[in-house]
Parts: sequence; C-alpha cells; structure tokens
Amino acid sequence: MKKIFYVAVVALVAGAMAVSCCNGNKTISNGCCSKLDTLSYAMGANLGEFVTTRIAEIPFNFEKMEKGIKQGAFNKGKWSAEESQAVFQSLIGPVNERFGQLMRQKQDTTDTALPVEIFVSQGECDSLSYAYGLNIGHDLRSGRVPLKMKWYLKGFAQTRNGESVMTSEEVNEFLQHFFMVTYPEQELEKSEAWLAKMEKKSGVQKSESGLLYKVVNEGDVSLSATDDRDEVTVHYTGRDREGNVFDSSIFENMPEQRQQMMRQYQPDNFDENGNIIKNDPVTFPLNRVIKGWTEGMKLVGPGGKIILYIPAELAYGPRGNQAIAPNAALEFEVELIEVKPFVEPKVAE
Repeated sequence: MKKIFYVAVVALVAGAMAVSCCNGNKTISNGCCSKLDTLSYAMGANLGEFVTTRIAEIPFNFEKMEKGIKQGAFNKGKWSAEESQAVFQSLIGPVNERFGQLMRQKQDTTDTALPVEIFVSQGECDSLSYAYGLNIGHDLRSGRVPLKMKWYLKGFAQTRNGESVMTSEEVNEFLQHFFMVTYPEQELEKSEAWLAKMEKKSGVQKSESGLLYKVVNEGDVSLSATDDRDEVTVHYTGRDREGNVFDSSIFENMPEQRQQMMRQYQPDNFDENGNIIKNDPVTFPLNRVIKGWTEGMKLVGPGGKIILYIPAELAYGPRGNQAIAPNAALEFEVELIEVKPFVEPKVAE
C-alpha cells in the first residue's frame, strides 16, 4: 500500500516528461460551457476518478491543482516542465512515506496512535498540488488531442464531487473508443492530406513503398549504404506535419524543454557562457530504425543531405509512441556523415 501514491503519481509525471519533446498542443482552447465537449469532460472525469479512488487519502488542494493543470496546458505556469518535476520530486519522498504510514495505521486496528498527517504544512500541500497539476497540464499540452479546458476541469471537479454526468463505464468506453479508433482515423486522414501536399513540392520524389523524399545533396553515392545491417552516422531533425520538432541530434533545433533538460543533466557539454560545445552525431544500424529511415538512408551517400516525408506505415503506424501520434506522417531532415558497411563475423574455429 505504501507505494500506491508514489507509483500512480510518478506514472503521470513520467508521461508528461516522455512526450514533452513536442512544442505544444495548438488544439487546446479554453472553450465555452454552451455545449458539452465529451472528450474533454471524459478525460477530466477519468482524472477525477483516479484521485478519488486510487489516492483518496491524499488531502490535495484541488484549487491549486486545477490552477496548475490550466496553466501547464497553456504554458503559463510559474515553473517549466523540468522545474515542476524537480519540485514534485523534492516533495514526493516524505509525503509518500507519511502516506505509507497512514495506510499501515489503517490496516493495524491495534494502533492507537493519532492518524499521520500526510502534509506537514499547508504550504507543502499547496506546492505539491500545484506541481502535480502543472505536470498534468504540461502532459496535455505536449499531446495533440483537441481539448476544451473548461470541460476538462468541469469533468474533473464534478467527478470528485460525485456529480459526473457520465458513469465510470461510459467514461472508460468513450475514451477507449476514441484513442483506439476515432483518434487514429483522424490522424490518418490528416497525415494523408499532408503527404499529398508535400508530394507536389518542387524536387520531391516518391518511391514504390510510398516514401516521399527530396535529395538536397546526394553526397558520395559510391559509398551509400546497401545492406540493412550497415551502420550510418547522421545529424537529423524530426518534425511532425505541423512543423513541431519532436526529436533532433542538433541542440539548436531541439525544443526548449529538451534543451533545458540537457543543460540540467549534461552540464559538461556547455561552455561557461552556456553555449553547446559540440553537437554529437548519432550512429545506428539501418535495421534498428523505422522503415522510412532504412530506405531513405540508402538514397544518398556520405556528405549528402535528404528530407524524408514518411507515411505512417513506414514510421510508427497506428500505435504511434509516447511522442508520436497514431498514424502520424513525419518529416526528417538528415545529413549523412558516414556509412560503415556491415561485415560478416568470422566463423569461430
């Protein structure tokens, strides 16, 4: 029982950090209360059920938590995603320990001691509640799901108060259908429309697999990769169809949150003025990456540069990942530095 609060909360915070490489969700709006937005309400209700069933013993300041959620979603919080995570981590340890003590007391009917106070002060409660909400807000902002914040917070509040207009079963059924069916279908339609637009750009070619590409500089094609087991060393920048960078090997191209994380956890990579000392390229075998990369890296040689417009079926498909939406088409700008041909290992004598 001791770890319930810690594990559940950290899971949400980890989710926020995992997808925060995007520049932000441009589809989140404040919304109005004239018409129910079922998706936003259901997502808020899902969080409301979580805090009232899984961690009901934690006396959060929900006003502070809601403030954090809203400010994080619109990137107006007093702490960045990294700062709010640091505040959360500094508070969660002792709070989690007190929570465990309280659970043990409730299980031990012979314990006559006074109930353990989970928060030692109102300030501690307020800070943890706000940091927790801020991380949830950053998580929402980093996604691509269209949300109306008023309905999200209304679903959150009404569920906590036992006044939800949706049952728990209805919430779960709606969200499961949306994220497993509706959302992937919407993303596929948008991705196909974007690819059709990219195909018309000057210099863009299309392979038999459906990969779109534009060779900016072909490099030394006599040294191009030919085997899926070849290793390539590259610099790259990956963007979604809206131009948001979700990954890059080049510090200057990285999203601000990723830059802040590097400054915090890799300080030796920066000079005394805070400038990056060196952008290290990335090396990997072609059979360890998405199909669009495996194919695209064979189209140029060392010293070459190529832009790849990759359909979902050659990227992360209908499942996506924590940083990539399901059925998302992607754009990669890649500079090929070196190709190391695969060499069959010698047979042991």
